[in-house]
Amino acid sequence: MIVVESAEDLKPHKGKLDFMISTVPYAYDMSPYVDCVKKYGYFTQVGQPINGELTINNFNMIFNRVNFNGSLIGGIPETQEVMDYCAENKIYPQIQVIKANEINNAWDKVVNKEARYRYVIDATTF
Repeated sequence: MIVVESAEDLKPHKGKLDFMISTVPYAYDMSPYVDCVKKYGYFTQVGQPINGELTINNFNMIFNRVNFNGSLIGGIPETQEVMDYCAENKIYPQIQVIKANEINNAWDKVVNKEARYRYVIDATTF
């Protein structure tokens, strides 16, 4: 997983990835991400950005020979395939475990776009 603060953070990865999955739920400049994919590699957008806006620089895709595809959601077999792939390749999500009494604070951070990782609620704290 590549954590990105700015497009500059992606430059060391230019042309190095066979496959990139984006789950970004907002409109964003895809070009720096597309640049990370090797020629004839794949860029997959999972989910639809808010308001359905997804701007693709066609020249960037064509020039880099990147295959673009998307998915709204996968079924159980597809989800299991991704989970197996991640386990085999030691790809882990970045999470922040919170207690039940921190839910409102976490929600405020999500709404204000301050959340850094996915929040996971420790069920033993309910």
